[in-house]
Amino acid sequence: MTTSTEIRTEDEMRAFLEASNGTLSVLFKHSPTCGTSQVAWEEWEEWIHSSPSGVSLAWCDVVGARPAARGIASWLGVLHQSPQVLVLRDGKCVAHASHYSITRDWLRNAVS
Repeated sequence: MTTSTEIRTEDEMRAFLEASNGTLSVLFKHSPTCGTSQVAWEEWEEWIHSSPSGVSLAWCDVVGARPAARGIASWLGVLHQSPQVLVLRDGKCVAHASHYSITRDWLRNAVS
């Protein structure tokens, strides 16, 4: 079973971003207090069980790890939203979705 790693600090977020060099990485950002985030979380959880091998997966609680969540937005130049999925390759965001656009189908297509 594929798992995703929780990112809690800016250093962990920077390391995740750097690790996307030469590989595909997917980051899911969400708020544990938001109903829309809960719907997106369920899609994320279902998708990660069938995600392609070799894809690095991580998630970030935007409330509990606010500096890390905001940092990735400024480092990549992508507007911060929650929930949000960022698909990274070589340290750059190559696709992103937010709110109800986050579905298993979107994730499957974004990483294929």
